[in-house]
Amino acid sequence: GFVTDWEYGTKKEYDHKLPKSAKKYLKTAVNHYNNVFRPDLVVGGGDYILSRGVNGKKAAKQLRHINNIFQRASAPRRYCIGNHDLEKLSEGEVEKNLGIDYVHSSTDLNGVRVITLDTNDPDPREDEEEYGITGRVSDEELAWLDEKLNTNLPVIVFSHHSPVQTQEKHSWRTNIYDAAEVRNILEKYGNVVAVFSGHHAVNYKTEVNGISYVIINNLSDKKALGSFADITAEKTENSVSVSVSQFGKKPATYSFSKTLLIE
Repeated sequence: GFVTDWEYGTKKEYDHKLPKSAKKYLKTAVNHYNNVFRPDLVVGGGDYILSRGVNGKKAAKQLRHINNIFQRASAPRRYCIGNHDLEKLSEGEVEKNLGIDYVHSSTDLNGVRVITLDTNDPDPREDEEEYGITGRVSDEELAWLDEKLNTNLPVIVFSHHSPVQTQEKHSWRTNIYDAAEVRNILEKYGNVVAVFSGHHAVNYKTEVNGISYVIINNLSDKKALGSFADITAEKTENSVSVSVSQFGKKPATYSFSKTLLIE
């Protein structure tokens, strides 16, 4: 299961988001996972809160409040961290209030490795006093990713920011600075089947050098309200087939497969 960009807050409406409605729609997603889909793992995609106009104490309270709902999921949970989560809180404070002790993770599950990637290393080109919305993956994170990808298992990656650009009207949006470096590592071992992300409120799927990149839409975005996804991966001896069903106001389905190049 994958549900991203809850952007919970006390405001009924903020720009193209409905922050206060996040509780209702997250409850719907969790209920679906517990009683219908019953996944082996549920991943949160980051941007759990919309902390505009509040202080750190209030942001922490919002994070705990919305996470109380996510914690009702029967399946094990993993968390990506988003840029909004870090507007008023440090990574350590986000971890503490989510009840986790990591900014990235690697989980082997039924013959598949599931990785959550940290895409929030601050960009040195930006003012240190203001955290930017565009992701950046540190050299240390790339080294960690390289180590975790060095496996005979097929791999599915989750990240808040996508390593590919997404279309935004008549231009293309950069989601991670130096994304080509991230993709080089992802392509190195020939075992990454797909990368699932959020951040940009779009339905999007593309393939680059044998890896499928999928953007699942935002939970509290007006145009796609209530978005969350079921992801099924079926592994054979030398291939993995993936099917994706996105629910909500703007549903989408995707299916793809990859022949593994693992010796």
